[in-house]
Amino acid sequence: MATLTTKYSVGDVVYYATTHTESKKHPCPDCNGLRKWKATSPAGSEYEFDCPRCAKNYLADSGLRLDYQSHTPSSRRLTIGSIQVDTAPDSYAFGNRYMCLETGVGSGSIYQESNLFETEAEALAAATIEADEKNKSVDWVVQLYNKSLDISDYQLDNAKIKLASDAELKSRAFLWNIEELLEAIEEASDKEAILEAVQDYKSYGFKRDMQAIGKPLPADASAEKVPA
Repeated sequence: MATLTTKYSVGDVVYYATTHTESKKHPCPDCNGLRKWKATSPAGSEYEFDCPRCAKNYLADSGLRLDYQSHTPSSRRLTIGSIQVDTAPDSYAFGNRYMCLETGVGSGSIYQESNLFETEAEALAAATIEADEKNKSVDWVVQLYNKSLDISDYQLDNAKIKLASDAELKSRAFLWNIEELLEAIEEASDKEAILEAVQDYKSYGFKRDMQAIGKPLPADASAEKVPA
């Protein structure tokens, strides 16, 4: 009479080697964790805005995302409740299998003998190997930052547009002050009134306008002059 043997008996405590996924995040290659970008205009003005990659909660293009799911080793303590043995080599259930008290006997989870261990340390060691193998084959873990340059270039273009818009506003203010000066000259009744209008502009508007458009002031621009 043949005798069937199993590694574990009913009532034995075993540890199930498995893996689970957990959310992780790659370090941002664009801002180095600062979550901010800075841009400096040719005039020396500095602008700061949120990092377009890591400061966003959602990115439609998965190639730009930093979030990913990683397989992590895990083990679970179980108690053998029943044993199943299938000796047919071609059967999907070939070998020794077990059902455990914690997950249902008769109906519930079935565990292959190869995934059960006598100690938690052994189970975690086997689960670590399994997690590493799974992570090697998962695109979101293996492929990093495959579109980093695209997002950087796109946001820099946006920054340039903003700088150009700011420069346009400053230029308009400068031209408005000049037009106001010309109108004052046209309406002046004599030379003294003209000189007074010019001196008012040089005393109050000229310095501000030159700074706004990034031009250096003449050496005597800050000195007030009395009309002759």
